[in-house]
Amino acid sequence: MSTLIDARPEWADQDTFEADREKMLRYGTSIGMTIEDLMRITDPDVILWLWAAAEAKTLECEKV
Repeated sequence: MSTLIDARPEWADQDTFEADREKMLRYGTSIGMTIEDLMRITDPDVILWLWAAAEAKTLECEKV
């Protein structure tokens, strides 16, 4: 977790992390991943990629 907090210091706040985690889970399931698959992810690079993709999708939807 420290690697993730180093990359995203705001994730030190549990509420912020949980909100972003929910966003990542929604995005992951929208691209066909199962909750079980998502919960097994431990690689910080993959987690950060998932967060970035979820953020990009959110921004894309806000533009419409």
